[in-house]
Amino acid sequence: MKYWNAIARPVLAVTLTTFLAGCAAMQAEEDGHADTASSNDSLPIVCSNNVTPEQQVELDAIDDLMARSENYAALARLETLSFSTQQHWLRWAELMAKVEQSAQAEDAFEQIAQACGSAAAYHGLGVVYLKTNRVQEGLGSLQQAKNQDPASASIRNDFGIALMRGGLFGQAAFELRTAYELSGRQQSVARSMVAAYYLRGGDQMVEQLQRETGLSDQAIDAGIEFSRQFTAQS
Repeated sequence: MKYWNAIARPVLAVTLTTFLAGCAAMQAEEDGHADTASSNDSLPIVCSNNVTPEQQVELDAIDDLMARSENYAALARLETLSFSTQQHWLRWAELMAKVEQSAQAEDAFEQIAQACGSAAAYHGLGVVYLKTNRVQEGLGSLQQAKNQDPASASIRNDFGIALMRGGLFGQAAFELRTAYELSGRQQSVARSMVAAYYLRGGDQMVEQLQRETGLSDQAIDAGIEFSRQFTAQS
C-alpha cells in the first residue's frame, strides 16, 4: 500500500506481507464495534483515544517538534511508534499535510472521519480542503467539526477563516469573536477576528470592536492588513 512506504513499522503487529497483499482488516474495538476501515486501500485506522501515560509522553514530544515547525523530524519520530490510538493517526495525517503530502493527508483524514466520526478528524479534513482551495468542502467539514465540538477555539478559528474565504464575512466575525474569547484572547485569533470585522463593516465596525475588546492599535493594524488577502480572492 502506498501509505506504508512512509511508515517505518507495521501498525498493531500486522505483518508487512499482509499489508502488501492488501487483504488484511485490522480490528480495533471501542464501545463494542470495529473501528477499522475495510477497503483494500484502507488504512488500519484505530479510533480508540485511550492513550497510556507512556504514549502521551511520546506524543507530547512530537507536539513539541511540531510547535517548533520541525515537522519532518516529528514525522520521523512518529513513524517509529505503533499507531495504536486515533491520536497517532491524527498526528500522522496532520504531519503529512505539513510536509506537503496533501493527497495522503486528505485521504487519511477522510478515512479517520469515516471510521471514527470525530471532530478532530473533520477539523483536519476541512483544513486540508482549504489548503487545496476546495473552500465549499472545507466549510462543510469544518461546520461538522464545530457542531461536534462547539467550544474548540481552534475549530471555530479555522471555520471563521474558511467563511472569510467564502465571502461570508458577517458569519465569520461571529465565529472568530467566539474563537477569540475561547482561546484566551490569543493574538493570532485576534488578527483573524479584526479582519472579519473590517471586511464586514470597515473602520466603523473595527473601532467598535476595539472599544469592546481593548485591542491595541498594533493588533488592529495587523488584522486590517490580514484582511487584504480575502478581498483579493473576491
